[in-house]
Amino acid sequence: MKANYLCPHCRSFLNVGDKIIIAAKNKKKERGILLFSMKLGDYEVIKHPSFNIEEGEKISMSCPSCHEDLKKRKVHENLYGIIMQDEEDKEMQILFSGTYGEKCTYRITDKDVESFGKDAGKYLDLDNLISMS
Repeated sequence: MKANYLCPHCRSFLNVGDKIIIAAKNKKKERGILLFSMKLGDYEVIKHPSFNIEEGEKISMSCPSCHEDLKKRKVHENLYGIIMQDEEDKEMQILFSGTYGEKCTYRITDKDVESFGKDAGKYLDLDNLISMS
């Protein structure tokens, strides 16, 4: 499935090639860019070797275009969200963990919630997720 990923604030495209580009800040307030796989459930992250993030560290993430925070506070304090647009221009929310190394992603449509990753059960009651997003 071909998809585009968009900022929920400015609607800039966040994907280039097969990577999603997110601006990040670590606990030391250092900034860097993270490249995520576009394939949901693939948790490979590429970053500059000098951008130090420890496994289990909570990071903050924002749009690299408008710099708005991507945190979804009304859903959970540690979840971030972007928009996925499929080849038919149908949009769905993608939520993911703000803890580096945690494997937790949700794809939310108006009718369904699909979870990915071994840590997906940590944050949300999936039955209530659609109404909270």
